[in-house]
Amino acid sequence: MSTAAALHLREHLARHFPDAVPLTGRRETGLSTGISAFDTVLPNGGLPRGRATVWGTPANGATAILSQACRSMLASGLRSVWIDGERTLGLGWGAGPLVIRPRTPLLGLRFAELLLGSGGFALVVMRGIPAERTTLFRLARAVHEGGGAFAMVADDTLPAALRLRSRYLPERFDYARTPFGDPAMVRTATIAIDATSSGWNATTTLTLPLHCHDVRSALDPGLADRRGIE
Repeated sequence: MSTAAALHLREHLARHFPDAVPLTGRRETGLSTGISAFDTVLPNGGLPRGRATVWGTPANGATAILSQACRSMLASGLRSVWIDGERTLGLGWGAGPLVIRPRTPLLGLRFAELLLGSGGFALVVMRGIPAERTTLFRLARAVHEGGGAFAMVADDTLPAALRLRSRYLPERFDYARTPFGDPAMVRTATIAIDATSSGWNATTTLTLPLHCHDVRSALDPGLADRRGIE
């Protein structure tokens, strides 16, 4: 991307987010996700500021935890953005953090680099966009300049200041029961999370509620749901 295009994007961000303050200099403590049981396994009590976090595979529950972290940023008066390379986030995000759905992986990486370096976002999450080691070094440099936190769900062989892995614990799932006492539907799922950093290694478990959504016959939320109507 040319220098002129980068300057144009910075001016665009400044116009639309005039109250965004660069986060440089706030790196002495971690960026709290608002999930206390999760923050306890993170160095300095939160996601590292100015450095990259890679949530490697398996990444069970990563979307639920990081989306809650994004909303926690908003509740604290900070800004967050999710770069959705998989296009899996639902329409319910309309009132939540800024969501970017790039047309190509290359655009997603460029957006991430510019947003990280802008200093206007406390947390940038990227999922569904492959990145090589050289690309991650560029993103790491950008987040260092911006001072926010960067979390990427990707291959755990990539270098990062903090590595996370999570896995389901099926034996601790809670099920709704049928009238005959048989398990019918999962109500809560428990996951184990491992955090590894330089001189830091911790594990915790989180229990996440599961919500089932009825499948609509119309994809457009503005259209009537005509299930069962002749």
